Amino acid sequence: MTVPPGGPYGQDPYGTNPYGQGGYWGGQPQGGQYPYQPGGAYPHPPGGPYTNPAGGTDPSAAAGYPPQQYPQPGQQYAPGWQGGPYPPGPPPKGPRSKMPWVILAGIAVLGVIALVVILVFALGNSNKSTQAHPSGPSAAPSSQGVPTSEPNGSEQTATDCTPNVSAGEKPATGTALAGKLSFPTNAAPDWMPISDDQTPNLIGAVGVAKEVPGANQWVMQAEVAVTNFVTSMNVNAQASKLMQCVASGPGYANASPTLGPTRTSSITVDGIKAARVDADVTIADAARNVKGDSLVIVAVDTKPVTIFLGATPIGDAASAATINQVIAALKVAK
Repeated sequence: MTVPPGGPYGQDPYGTNPYGQGGYWGGQPQGGQYPYQPGGAYPHPPGGPYTNPAGGTDPSAAAGYPPQQYPQPGQQYAPGWQGGPYPPGPPPKGPRSKMPWVILAGIAVLGVIALVVILVFALGNSNKSTQAHPSGPSAAPSSQGVPTSEPNGSEQTATDCTPNVSAGEKPATGTALAGKLSFPTNAAPDWMPISDDQTPNLIGAVGVAKEVPGANQWVMQAEVAVTNFVTSMNVNAQASKLMQCVASGPGYANASPTLGPTRTSSITVDGIKAARVDADVTIADAARNVKGDSLVIVAVDTKPVTIFLGATPIGDAASAATINQVIAALKVAK
């Protein structure tokens, strides 16, 4: 198939990252200064922080100390500050009460107590979870990374070819997994993990790929996915329809593809009924330096239906053998 946008092993397989490699949503704050200085201080009034409101220079300001806190009778604040003289004596509202500080201190103490209770509760649950699921040698190992939620069939609405629904996460644990179908990536030695958001009618498509030596922008691939076909289509119908959709899809865009005769057979995958369809897709683009692909599609009778897709250059017996090796390694989660 043609190399997808961004290359098969680029920043995100199949070019799924819309923001570029290493892109970020945000950045450093832009614009002018914040309205207040660090620490919550308000801007100084006009004339500087230690200007004598009555004019002239305050001796205490010259010495590096702030001026008197209250102006003398008849004096005004500097321009920009609230005007009006204060009467002699303390400020109009009298001395401040200590009650707000007592209330705030009480709230802080209650907050600390609540935090301690939450931590004790969380640690207790953590210990229970550890005891219920031991991680030592006696724990049963997992053979594959089964997803936390299985597809529920709500996306199975297609009766014909549609664009790709979604790519899965690029395999990082040595297992390519979609729905209940999986295979170990080392079944195709030296092939690189990929995530596919191009192939039609597929949900969560993942697998491995390798560039075709000597070809121009052409890759061979092996992947698994869930289909979006309606559940009334059996595995034979799904495999045949998907073959048509793949041959006319983005993988052969601008390469003038022609789908050859198809060969259908019934097989089992890990004890589950399946249908296999083989066909060649030839291309007329001589610049690719490849005749086209030998395609293999295996539809497995899981709920919902899962598929395996393999594509190797026409006449490449060694790569075709790798595809059959991957098919033999397919596993179905029971």
